[in-house]
Amino acid sequence: MKETKIIKYIKGLIRNHRYLTSEEIMLLLERYYKLPIKVPSVYYKYRTVIKQCRQEVYKERRRKRKDGV
Repeated sequence: MKETKIIKYIKGLIRNHRYLTSEEIMLLLERYYKLPIKVPSVYYKYRTVIKQCRQEVYKERRRKRKDGV
């Protein structure tokens, strides 16, 4: 996945907040990046992007935990 500004923002949200639902993240994207989340194609696209970002961040956490301990 290409590291765009929005993807870095999503990963930062996932890293810095204990848990945000996909809908909460999408509301933040709508507010700050003016994404038309009401459009179904945009909603589903970013839902998958958020899911992939969440997997990558969790993988990083597991790696840090394994290396740190």
